[in-house]
Amino acid sequence: MMSKNTTIDIPKGCKRVKRRLLYLSFLMLFSLSLENVDQVFAGQITWTEKKVGKAAIKADKAAMGQKWLQAIKYGEQMLSGTEALYGQHNINYISRLKTLNRYYDKAGRLGEISDRVKKAYILSKKHFKPDHDTAVLSRLLYYKYLISQKNYHRSAQIVLENISGLSNSKKDDYKKLHYLTQLHGLYGLTDQLEAQEKILIKLLALNKRLVGIDKEDNLEIIMNLAKNYCLQKKNAKFDQLMQTYDLNFEC
Repeated sequence: MMSKNTTIDIPKGCKRVKRRLLYLSFLMLFSLSLENVDQVFAGQITWTEKKVGKAAIKADKAAMGQKWLQAIKYGEQMLSGTEALYGQHNINYISRLKTLNRYYDKAGRLGEISDRVKKAYILSKKHFKPDHDTAVLSRLLYYKYLISQKNYHRSAQIVLENISGLSNSKKDDYKKLHYLTQLHGLYGLTDQLEAQEKILIKLLALNKRLVGIDKEDNLEIIMNLAKNYCLQKKNAKFDQLMQTYDLNFEC
């Protein structure tokens, strides 16, 4: 039996282990407390135009240096602040969403933000004219995403929208030439031969007007049209095309 006044000597090594465990427990609790504080304050940022502007400047500076990961980081802050201040249907939000989507595209990460790409396309179509920079770039990024997903039917519809927004100027005629060439390929991929035929006829007429009427300037388009007639078994049109351009080919 031990008396009440008896003391037990704890070995020094055990004391050190006990103190170490208490210290580690304190550090873990302190770390968790800081993490919780960070999470609380991260969701309670009081955004101002000045703060959003600073984030936008940092994002733009990073983009100018082609530092796309930094541009994305600050671009996300910029977009969050803009949404908090103005909402998603404000033109400032739509414009900055388009800009952030462009950063992701430059970083080769467009597929990660498919919902945002579609959202920018829909919102810009609703709030901007078709020839506005925000609308034009948003359509382009959406088109790139659709192509990457091999959604050629929807891609063709976007190209038609691009054409519908063009003027009759010579500058826009060259853009139209490019878009018609895209449509020719997309209609071929989706086996829309009649639609492809109409596009090739328009493409041939426009190419003659912009490039030249010589057969050599138009031969690629002529041969694509000839191939189209063969696939549709429109032999009379094929023969007429060969006769018009003095070519000697058979289906």
